[in-house]
Amino acid sequence: MPISQTDQLFRLIKSLSKAEKRNFTIYAKRIQNAESLKFVQLFDFLEKQKMATDDIILDGIEELQKSQLPNLKRHLYRQILISLRMIHIQRKASIEIREFFDYAEILYGKGLYLQSLKILRKAQHQARKNGFDIVLLEINEFKKVIESRHITRTGALKNKELAREAHTKIDEVSMMIKLSNLRLLIHGEYIRNGHIRNKHDYDRIKKYFHSFMPEFKLSDLGFTAKIYLYQSYVWYYYILLDFKKCYKYAVKWVDTCKAFPLVISRDPDLFLRGYHYLLTSAYNNGDYDNYKTYLPEVEHFRQQNYTKFNMNSKIISFMYVHHGRINSYFLSGQFSDGVDILPRTLKRINRYRNNLDEHRILVFYFKIAWMYFGNQQPDITINYLNRITNRHIANLRADIQGYSRLLFLMAHYDLENYDVLEYVFKGVKRFFDSYSQKNKVQEVILDFFKVIMNLPQAEHQEHFEKLDRDLRKLEQNIYEKRPFLYLNVPAWVKSKLLRTPMANIIQETVTSY
Repeated sequence: MPISQTDQLFRLIKSLSKAEKRNFTIYAKRIQNAESLKFVQLFDFLEKQKMATDDIILDGIEELQKSQLPNLKRHLYRQILISLRMIHIQRKASIEIREFFDYAEILYGKGLYLQSLKILRKAQHQARKNGFDIVLLEINEFKKVIESRHITRTGALKNKELAREAHTKIDEVSMMIKLSNLRLLIHGEYIRNGHIRNKHDYDRIKKYFHSFMPEFKLSDLGFTAKIYLYQSYVWYYYILLDFKKCYKYAVKWVDTCKAFPLVISRDPDLFLRGYHYLLTSAYNNGDYDNYKTYLPEVEHFRQQNYTKFNMNSKIISFMYVHHGRINSYFLSGQFSDGVDILPRTLKRINRYRNNLDEHRILVFYFKIAWMYFGNQQPDITINYLNRITNRHIANLRADIQGYSRLLFLMAHYDLENYDVLEYVFKGVKRFFDSYSQKNKVQEVILDFFKVIMNLPQAEHQEHFEKLDRDLRKLEQNIYEKRPFLYLNVPAWVKSKLLRTPMANIIQETVTSY
């Protein structure tokens, strides 16, 4: 077992649920030897600790020698995985199918090839039921080996059937792999370059995407292939900032999952992810009506299935549902109600902090900062923005850092900290001078603050009017959509011009639709 690090073993133990710990204890009691006593002792010790190092372990378990520790940790890690496999085999069809396959190989090795075929038929039934096409192909190949080497009394017709099924399955799997590659490549393109910024980017992405798109009939695609196709289109249109088409394919993604309830129970993360992109697209379109329709659906799904979720699904459901809730208040302008739900979000962030990467946490902080800003609490906004701008993390998303600094300027303006505005602006300007992907929206906001920071407040109005005109022009530019998804600066500007809370501006916009 290559795993020997204390930290990995410790984190595995801390990830166990009460039921999983109980199952491990029962499993360990079945092994009555000196080695088992030692690994159970190590498990009991680590389970009670808040942190663990080799020195802590050796100090806490006196009879344990330093030379024994690496092997003991490897052994404990393996035994925990075995016990987890035993408890999860009843919940995960994929584990059960692999176990059937293992049994079939063992039986075949003992010369019991008819019993092996019987087990393989069970595995095949489960694989078909759950849509595991690649596994089906592997099972079929094993059956062909047995049929070609032994007289199984199934007859020549069975051999033809196996060959025909293999041909069909090869075509299905081949198409699935091509669409899986397309999905992976277009998603990788987004990770590398983000959204399009100009016509050149648009043409390049369009050509890139269609060069990898295979020819197919939609009616010939199985469940998995359809999901890969719809995911590919979602990310393709997401990159192109075409959120209406992005929404269309996210709906297809979710509806395809709904048509296969067994797949939803097997892979709730896939279903939740589809809802996430559906809600994100509706949000980016300003489509509050459809947002109100689908958010309760995903909330209900999470509530009904939460106790069945594994830790990964719990974390994913938290991120997507809480993002969905927060964005719903941004769309409706109900910032005061949104502030009320933030303690629950922060509580969950703290609960899952060890399982969340820093980027996701900082995105939450940015949304929380914007919520307080919309609720006319710029002082709290600044507190959360400081948590972002004071972090020095390698490869941290520069876009979040940039928009956080613009919001920082806006918050100081709302606090009427005119005496420090020039100092704050210089720091923000230094950041953007080193930022290679500055867009026009960011430029006009920086130009606005550069002008007004040395002007009397009485002269600010005309510059807000100019900023309003500039922003309205930029809103018509397809390549400048992205900044408005991060910061609803037009609503802030209008609130200054009309001398009314930003929430009122947004609420009036929603009502007018």
